[in-house]
Amino acid sequence: MTTDENTTDDDRLIEMLGRIIKKFSDKQKHELVSIIQSMEKRGEKRNTDRKYIKVTVDYSVKDKFYSDSLENISSTGAFVRTTRPIQVDDSITMVACIPGMEKNVKMKGKVVRRTDEGVGVEFYEEHKEILSHIYDHFWAS
Repeated sequence: MTTDENTTDDDRLIEMLGRIIKKFSDKQKHELVSIIQSMEKRGEKRNTDRKYIKVTVDYSVKDKFYSDSLENISSTGAFVRTTRPIQVDDSITMVACIPGMEKNVKMKGKVVRRTDEGVGVEFYEEHKEILSHIYDHFWAS
């Protein structure tokens, strides 16, 4: 058997990805690792798809104001990468500039998950319809 016959589809994909990634800047490589880690760690099934983005989000929790990175968003929730002292069940108000939107989007919700990397937020019902519309309009395909 030749080497080509022993090469699997996975091997070919890994080789192709390697060639592409070598051309990336350091920042792009770090962003890719972040995206892959987020995908790997989200073992649970979600009812809605997430859009992986990386934008600055300003937010407040318990009358304290922070600025960190919003890493994904859906019509029902979002993930904020942070090491701030935020706990499950804390209320959070976020403002972010979402790609494709003319105005900043204000979202309110509750922290439903805390990891070493950040917090998962579930939007309050009053925002879900608006965010669902935004999600469908800009990201549905």
